[in-house]
Amino acid sequence: MAISLSDKSWCELWDESRQQAQPADPADSGDGQRPALKGDRIALCPESIGEGYKRDITLPSGIQLTLHRYRFHDDLISAKGQEDVTDCLEWVFNLSSVYSFWDNSYVENGQHYVAGQCLPGSMSQQLARVPRVAVDIHLDPATFQAMIGHHHDSLSPEVQQLVAGDETLPFSRKRSITPAMQRALQQILNCPFQGVIKQLHLESKSLELLALWLEQASEEVAISPMMNRLDGDDLDRIHAAKVILQRQFHNPPSLQTLARQVGLNDCTLKRGFRQVFGTTVFGYVCDRRMEQACQLLLQGDLKVEEVAQAVGYANRSRFAAAFRRKFGQNPKSYQMENGRRYRV
Repeated sequence: MAISLSDKSWCELWDESRQQAQPADPADSGDGQRPALKGDRIALCPESIGEGYKRDITLPSGIQLTLHRYRFHDDLISAKGQEDVTDCLEWVFNLSSVYSFWDNSYVENGQHYVAGQCLPGSMSQQLARVPRVAVDIHLDPATFQAMIGHHHDSLSPEVQQLVAGDETLPFSRKRSITPAMQRALQQILNCPFQGVIKQLHLESKSLELLALWLEQASEEVAISPMMNRLDGDDLDRIHAAKVILQRQFHNPPSLQTLARQVGLNDCTLKRGFRQVFGTTVFGYVCDRRMEQACQLLLQGDLKVEEVAQAVGYANRSRFAAAFRRKFGQNPKSYQMENGRRYRV
């Protein structure tokens, strides 16, 4: 049975938890010789709705990070009564969870988006079967504008609207997290440093993510004229191909078979898929496999060999090599480190 909360009660639960938050790293408390470092605290998920935590980190540049690692006991529905006006932009990198978006579409694992300064009143649902692992970057629009300087006019129209606080665009498009983004996100989640070095590390990785996001948005602007060459019917068939791959990523059809299933020739499918989704058919399958592998490893119920088989790899070594290319570490290391951090 789903848990229903008003937006007020949802916020009140987390506000109470944040008031009782503790330093994430005992070294930040100081030792008499070194001063205490503030701005890195863990708020435990309210026991009434789940387990895990949110970790809030404030960096010297004004960037604020929130690291989400929690799991709900049941599906959770949060209802918002009216629109919210915030004073920041929020980049949301969703590594593991499935929840409904404010326009009733779903945000899937491996997607990211930007929330603007005016959020609509609506309702969202978080599915309990998928643990929440995400990194949010909060940044004041004026600070972001100062970062990009006189290059503002070169930004995509969507980015310009978000920075300007356009109320007609509460959220950016949902996009796929790229392998480069994945590596930076894992380096944030698994930061091995302490003190000032930790701050510098998190600062640099946050800026790297913002740069990668800008690069991705800019590339789409450059690709858009090419997409116009695809007619509406071809676009529908390309999206149908993606749906098939979503359902069969563990045992996908060949490119030729997939093209026949959606009524395209393989050249049009290959070219159009990359134009529309920014990756190849093979790259999309690999990403879906790795996303599912992360979920299974995080749950901790399966061995690495079993996870490899579940996502479509008959050979553990090939699975481990693909996992290292995407996340920069072995699946077993990921399972041990992330499982430990998730349990706090």
